[in-house]
Amino acid sequence: MFTGENIKKIRIDRNISRRKLAESIEKDELYLKLVEEEGLEVSVSDLLKIANILDTDVSSLIDGMGLYEKGVVITREDSRVRVERKTRLDYESLAPHYSGRHVEPFLVEIKENDIVEYSSHEGEEFHYVMSGVLKISVDDKEYILNPGDTIYFDSSFPHALSAVGEKVNILAAIYNGASMTHMARSQKMADLIQGAKIQKSVNIVIVIPNNHAIDAVNRAIEELVVANAYIVGNPEKFPVQYKNYIDNYKIVPIDPEGDDFEFRCAEKGVALIKSDHGQMLMKGNINTAVFMKSILNKEHGIGTGRRLSLVSIFELPKLNRFIILTDPGINPELTLKSDISTSKDIIINAIDVAKSLGITRPKVAVLDANEKTSEKIPTSIFAKQLSEMKWNGADVYGPLSYDLALYEESVKEKGLTGNIVAGKADILIVPHLAGGNFLYKAWAMTMSADVANVVLGASVPVIITSRSDSDMTKFLSLCASAVYSAYNPEG
Repeated sequence: MFTGENIKKIRIDRNISRRKLAESIEKDELYLKLVEEEGLEVSVSDLLKIANILDTDVSSLIDGMGLYEKGVVITREDSRVRVERKTRLDYESLAPHYSGRHVEPFLVEIKENDIVEYSSHEGEEFHYVMSGVLKISVDDKEYILNPGDTIYFDSSFPHALSAVGEKVNILAAIYNGASMTHMARSQKMADLIQGAKIQKSVNIVIVIPNNHAIDAVNRAIEELVVANAYIVGNPEKFPVQYKNYIDNYKIVPIDPEGDDFEFRCAEKGVALIKSDHGQMLMKGNINTAVFMKSILNKEHGIGTGRRLSLVSIFELPKLNRFIILTDPGINPELTLKSDISTSKDIIINAIDVAKSLGITRPKVAVLDANEKTSEKIPTSIFAKQLSEMKWNGADVYGPLSYDLALYEESVKEKGLTGNIVAGKADILIVPHLAGGNFLYKAWAMTMSADVANVVLGASVPVIITSRSDSDMTKFLSLCASAVYSAYNPEG
């Protein structure tokens, strides 16, 4: 990748000095010099910050072209990217730097193996045999191809490749017309997907997987966001779709007998996270209370001492930034028993997510009916108290009404132009779950806004999907969780 060169070029085009850009992303000038001139690797969080400040997209920084721009990309032999997908197949990507491509060209070396592993996915494939002899099965029919032979087939049919002899080398072109990057409705969400794809793929643990979880993780495996998935439960009940990427799944069987089956599954899933087998934990077909209880177990769990909270990431029309909403799904109230300190965890969780997405100093609006406090509305008093507290690396203000939090025109009309948060909020904190849920559904269902959900408060991001969530929401939630898992809140 030529990320550093592209950052430098766009920075100069924008007439922004290296020092100013470094200060804006809270790094020293030497760091940026090493990025631009020595090829120092940039974290996804820093890449998102730089894209925000330079008013561009992540693909422009990585590939030197806009996400939807067509162009020409030459890949030299030493610029190919190895892709580790299967134990007996070595992939080498021949066009890793063409942004938003629909066709994936690979050089593939297939080694001899007695085990035939089938896969299937939407799209088409073309294979050209360069050396050796290829045996390929497509939809239960077997074909033998010699050097110079080709095959073109519908990849939704179950298919498997194997070498006749020690190994075979092929040129493969894999077409996928449903790239999630192109299906995202907004630029920021496309950037989030790109960020998740360019960082090292992560492992995930799924407790009692259901169809929704497996479908979402399969897509994340296809897009190189997830490397391996540990599936915990009764293998006889696992959805068959996991076999499409059987090499990427690690089965962790749990005896289904007994009333404590779900508890033992949750306990094992948490243990896998504690032993560093996974960087994300996903709920499948398990009771939420049982799942959460294992996460928060004081002796064996993965709690951090913070309250667990749902952080939802949106990009809304006319607002060229991520808008983060919390908590629309877990905590009934922001403030428990009038103890203002209980609110801090929910706000800190949201701030951490914002920073992982490249928002250098998040602006946090504590929402209420209007911007004035009233003894008749206790939550407005709590909001004021929260805004008077000291916050590390963020600006917090409340109470603010919805319009005053997001829209600068409303701020001017109300005369709050000197307020650092009003009209510029990145994070909206709701006083009650009901209000957050109303906003969430209005944005996601009525406005058709894309959304990613992350549950924080444990040592790793937790993914809890709903049956009503779209495929894109589930995939974006995996992307956001993967990006967060690589982020270090301590800097």
